[in-house]
Amino acid sequence: MSRVTVTHRDLVEASLSNLREHRDTAARWLAVEVLLSDEAALEDDDLANRLHVFQDRLEAQTRQRYGVA
Repeated sequence: MSRVTVTHRDLVEASLSNLREHRDTAARWLAVEVLLSDEAALEDDDLANRLHVFQDRLEAQTRQRYGVA
């Protein structure tokens, strides 16, 4: 059995490729991150909970897409 060495560069290139391929998902993820860093948004518990649920759903979809679910 051969062992494959994955470098930091390989991981970065794979990440960038995935971001380009799935810009819509990346944009949604970033939007949620921005809202979760906004103090005013976090004052609304229902909004914060829904944002976390949405972010979890995006993560699950991405894991499923790449077979790591």
